[in-house]
Amino acid sequence: MGRENRRSRVVVIGLLVVAFILITVDYRSGDSSSGLRGALRGGFATVEGALTAVTRPIGRTVSSLAHPNRYQRRADALAAENADLKRQLADDAEVRRQAAGLANLRLLADRGQYSIIAARVIAIGDITGTEWSVTVNAGSADGVMPDRLVLDSDGLVGTVLSSTAHTAVIRLACDPASHIGARLEGARLLGAVAGTGSPDALAFTLYDATRQVKVGDRVVSFGSADYVGGVPIGVVTKVLDMSEGLSRSAEVTPFAAIGSLDLVGIVVGKLPADAGDRVLPPRPVPTPASPAAPASPAAPPAPPGKVPVTPALAPAATAAVG
Repeated sequence: MGRENRRSRVVVIGLLVVAFILITVDYRSGDSSSGLRGALRGGFATVEGALTAVTRPIGRTVSSLAHPNRYQRRADALAAENADLKRQLADDAEVRRQAAGLANLRLLADRGQYSIIAARVIAIGDITGTEWSVTVNAGSADGVMPDRLVLDSDGLVGTVLSSTAHTAVIRLACDPASHIGARLEGARLLGAVAGTGSPDALAFTLYDATRQVKVGDRVVSFGSADYVGGVPIGVVTKVLDMSEGLSRSAEVTPFAAIGSLDLVGIVVGKLPADAGDRVLPPRPVPTPASPAAPASPAAPPAPPGKVPVTPALAPAATAAVG
């Protein structure tokens, strides 16, 4: 028993001496990356890296099993962020579209010197064929009055049928009950456009039979006590010959896309002088036709008794004559 105790004490003392020597040598070397300490650290780092490479996938698997909803929540958060970015892009595009529409509407109003209130379509009326109307978000509180013309950035839309303080009902020009004074471009002859029940066609009647209506003629509003003059209406696409009466009729395709209205302008305030034809868009410039190739000179007439010879048939013709 005493011998074993002495042996244990010797081992402990020996370990203490070795530890003291190592500490002294490492302190004097002053470089933690070299010497015995560096070797020990490198060995432990290698072992630690190997253990980490082995245990990390196991730890992740155990973590995913312990928290099964964590990755699903992350995927849901990313999907929500993506949807939010898409909504922001769509909102920006809509804002730009509305700004462009309003700018074009103001440009047309400035050309005609019309005072307008911009309004947005908020409801669509009965479109079964008996009534074509829309409701907009501007009313009498904004100066909107019945029978005033309504237009968009392309031309005539209709007239104000009725209004409340903050809304108004617009009778579209294509309504069969709609009749608006109109005239041909460049003429002061009285006529009218009426609705046909189709957003793509209006009926134009010229009351003076001495003037011929032609395809391609453009039609604008005729100024009156309620209507401003010079608002672009449409272009004649078909002439309807009449056997009776003193008028000429034609089918007019409207400039405004009546079937897809969004932003409109309602004429308010004192009506300006007739704008004439200056509100109409410029006519497209026709492309010049390519010059025709010069014709080859005609061959001179052959003398009597001789057969005319063409260059392509010269040998055969000469043989036949000889």
